Amino acid sequence: ILAQACVAQNDCSATSPQRRIPMGSSHPRAGHVGAEGEAPEVHKLHKAVAHMARSMGRYGGVLLQAAAAWDGNVFFAGAAGNLTYGSQTSEISAADSFEVASITKMVTATVVMQLVDEGRVQLDEVWRSVAGGKLEAKVKAHVPTWPSERFGDFTVAELLQHTSGLPNYWDDDSDFIKAFEADPDRLWTTWELLSYAAEMKSSCSPQQRGRPDAFSYADTNYLLLGLMVEQLDQETLPKIFRRRVFDPAGMSRKDTYCEFLEETPAGAAPLASRYLGKLQITGKKQHSADSFAAGGIVSTAGDLEKFMKALASGKLFPINGHATLQKMMTWIPAKRGTGWWYGLGLMRIDLEDQVGLLSRFWGAKPVGYVWGHEGFGGAFAWFWSSGEVERDLIITGTTNNEGRAYGDLVMTAVQQTRKLIPYPVSITS
Repeated sequence: ILAQACVAQNDCSATSPQRRIPMGSSHPRAGHVGAEGEAPEVHKLHKAVAHMARSMGRYGGVLLQAAAAWDGNVFFAGAAGNLTYGSQTSEISAADSFEVASITKMVTATVVMQLVDEGRVQLDEVWRSVAGGKLEAKVKAHVPTWPSERFGDFTVAELLQHTSGLPNYWDDDSDFIKAFEADPDRLWTTWELLSYAAEMKSSCSPQQRGRPDAFSYADTNYLLLGLMVEQLDQETLPKIFRRRVFDPAGMSRKDTYCEFLEETPAGAAPLASRYLGKLQITGKKQHSADSFAAGGIVSTAGDLEKFMKALASGKLFPINGHATLQKMMTWIPAKRGTGWWYGLGLMRIDLEDQVGLLSRFWGAKPVGYVWGHEGFGGAFAWFWSSGEVERDLIITGTTNNEGRAYGDLVMTAVQQTRKLIPYPVSITS
């Protein structure tokens, strides 16, 4: 039985699009550090962003946005550092784009759940039987070594929740990592990545598959889901994402796109570089291995906020609305410590269980929880649920460096932004 005890009853009702709160000009907006008339909370947020950007030797510019979950009103949007390391490069701005990495998994999961609502696939359907077996046949045609019998009959839900038992080709000791590091100029295909996964051992036994204790995070799961989506919709993934998610959520046609899978749109926002310590990730062909349905989207903090708002409101599920989002919030332990959970393409962190890490931001026990996803290199898209509809927030952005702990930035955003929300408030239709 999947652990669901931590799911609050109002998880999916927190951002109904019909609920509005009047926001007058007296409410602070982002400004420059030290700007005259700037609210002290906004000033503290600017300082936090600037402080983060100075860490790790200034490798990677930092972006942060905090918006009201109920209507998208932006309380803060700030940036610090440069687009790319070096004093001669352009300064990063709050409107610039960045690689969101595994936040892409939320988009893929959203499309899968739409297909479930449409009756095109079932969550408990064995992946090998999807599309009458045509999908598996396609994989075996491109990856002759794919071990269908050894990997067994994993389901669509197990792929979404990382309980399929499939191995992760990104594991530190894998043959793929050796090949990946050997050639920075290599462009990788999905089939090549699956070929490496095919040679690896399963992460759990067949008897354990699908159980909460089988959780083992693996990009391999989402490559198969991406192939499934393309097979069922008979379109390329970028077109599917655009039609099913980006456009309905109101995301930019210029600034949000699928890196390596399509051309950068004309007039796109400048792309910030992502780092692992001092090692630049962005711009290297080898990182096509971190694309497709598991991690290939480029976006902005503003567009990620629009996606989170549309997802939380149920707008992206025109058939079943919040009920579909509730299914995605079927949580199991994520094996990252107390209070960390994983659903169907969503992550959740219970803040009260992170007291040792977060108490310095609150002065008391942290309130509520966040759900959403993170991405390698410091990207984040979180919905903070406070337990009070009129105080929920969407926090998006990136530190652009895997060596930085984005949690400090997110918690500062929550703690300071919540002070800017008038309380009590009257919510009007």
